[in-house]
Amino acid sequence: MDVVCTAGHVDHGKSTLVRALTGMEPDRFAEEKRRGLTIDLGFAWTRIQVDGRVRTVAFVDLPGHERFIANMLAGAGPLRAALFVVAADEGWKPQSQEHLDILNLLTVQTGVVAITKTDVVDGEALAVTEADIRERLAGSSLSGAPTVAVSAATGEGMDDLRDALHAVLDGAAGPRDEGRPRLWVDRSFTVKGAGTVVTGTLTGGGMHTGAEVVVSPHGRRARVRGMQSLKTAVDRARPGDRVALNLVGLERTDIERGDAVTTQGAPAPATVIDSWVHVLPGQRLTRRGAWHVHTGSGEWLATVRPLDGGGIEHDGYARIALQRPAPVMIGDRLVLRDAGRRVTLAGGIVLDTDPRPLHGSEARRVRSAHLGRRRDAVMRDDRALLLSLHVADRESVVTDEAAAAVGLPAATARDAARAAGLLTIGAAWADPAAGRRWAEAVTVALAAFHTAHPVERAAPRDIAIRAAVAAGCPPDLAPDLLSVLIRIGRVVAEGAGVRHPDHGVRLNPAQQRARDDLLALLARTPLNPPALSEAAQAAGADSALIKELETAGDLVRVAPDIALTAAAVDKAIAAVRVLHAEQGPFTAAQAKVAWQTTRKYAVPLLEWLDRHGATRRTGDKRDIGQ
Repeated sequence: MDVVCTAGHVDHGKSTLVRALTGMEPDRFAEEKRRGLTIDLGFAWTRIQVDGRVRTVAFVDLPGHERFIANMLAGAGPLRAALFVVAADEGWKPQSQEHLDILNLLTVQTGVVAITKTDVVDGEALAVTEADIRERLAGSSLSGAPTVAVSAATGEGMDDLRDALHAVLDGAAGPRDEGRPRLWVDRSFTVKGAGTVVTGTLTGGGMHTGAEVVVSPHGRRARVRGMQSLKTAVDRARPGDRVALNLVGLERTDIERGDAVTTQGAPAPATVIDSWVHVLPGQRLTRRGAWHVHTGSGEWLATVRPLDGGGIEHDGYARIALQRPAPVMIGDRLVLRDAGRRVTLAGGIVLDTDPRPLHGSEARRVRSAHLGRRRDAVMRDDRALLLSLHVADRESVVTDEAAAAVGLPAATARDAARAAGLLTIGAAWADPAAGRRWAEAVTVALAAFHTAHPVERAAPRDIAIRAAVAAGCPPDLAPDLLSVLIRIGRVVAEGAGVRHPDHGVRLNPAQQRARDDLLALLARTPLNPPALSEAAQAAGADSALIKELETAGDLVRVAPDIALTAAAVDKAIAAVRVLHAEQGPFTAAQAKVAWQTTRKYAVPLLEWLDRHGATRRTGDKRDIGQ
């Protein structure tokens, strides 16, 4: 299906032409039919057959009167093809120019120009009108559009118009299925016995009955109970189709024009956007006044701030603050109208839907340069580059959010992230430069800890996490960053702590003497050692040194104040193995005798051996473990 919007000055015959092409009445309201004036969007469709090929074309008939420009934009926003109408007897009019400006700003490049009412002018007048139209279209998005002279009243030229529509639509690129459907709502109503129904032009992906959907910006959830396309029930719709969705779970008042029906995982609605802006000739965009922003099928009151601090006379970058959230995405086209003068001044492209605050002229200059790279990526449709820029701008983004922001399916986004060299940290992607800065901060912090505590084999993990956060890593991402650094060898896990890979315990001469003295004291009576606290005090060994001796395996603590040397533990294990070989399972009392020690030492030592698998207790006796 191809969807085409009409455009042109009021009373130039747009609705009459659609009626002649389709045999359907596009005007929906009694007032429109009584006044002969299209007020709101009208809809009709037909099938055009050329050389045996049939093409379904749906028309969105837009109002031409300047008072209804907002309605016109609601219909034109999601579309990319136009039937531009100029009456032969009146020629080019103000709304002809404004509608052309709007089509230009929305980059509508597929279209046909119809010169209507040819039955009321002679050939010479028609030629003058056609020449004037061609001159005014020069340099516009419709400069290459074919021009067809028609009369809906007599039927003259209607076959030529159908042929021209078929040809331009045949040569146009079809809408892409990006796996992220979005239906800009242009109508919502209630059908008795069915409930809430919304209509619009589907973009970004397909939709099917039974789908769970979200209505943005409110976040209300619903289910697609049924679908129609051109008044025919369908189970599936493709990008570019005109569809009506019957939604379960919503009241008519829950949804309105300008809302968007999406699937889960769509970007969060925006209240502030950064945009590239192109200003129409003779106009200037400044920060003064209020603006109406039109995008998709919606309209939002907003303030606009050029990033250069002054005004924009041709093109530039601006920050737009919306009075209420909008379901916009990066790459969406928009139109800016002066709210006071009610004139179209500019259009643009959404480049960021969640920009960070800016402070100072230098920040705005850097931001403009970054937005320039984003615009280049959007214009080239380079989603991988756009993803890389989006992540670099924030340093890290949750993967699903990043994919949604740039309009990529999850699998495609993962491939793009790999191609762009983004770092995967937990459930987020990080900019490589940011990742290097965070990693450097961690290793520097660990090196500093080791310098201050040379006897400590490892630093608490919190030291590394705090260092990463101080360097700009999001707090919820810092533990995942540490896991990545351990996996790639930039940091070494040591028990419950972490250490720099180059760190090894280095004892100074005093610490070395204390170590040797402590082990010697314990070794004098290996299985009847003095209390650890007393031996440590006598040797001058502090708690850090004792902890290091335990970590190194030189000292085995079997109870809070009982420690044995490693050699003493080996001796004890050898003794109970001999005991077990001679008489089988043994008791604690038998082990005590074999070790020539007391119960004070035998019981905690046996329990330690049980915990570490050297012995295995069954009732009151023990076997040798594995």
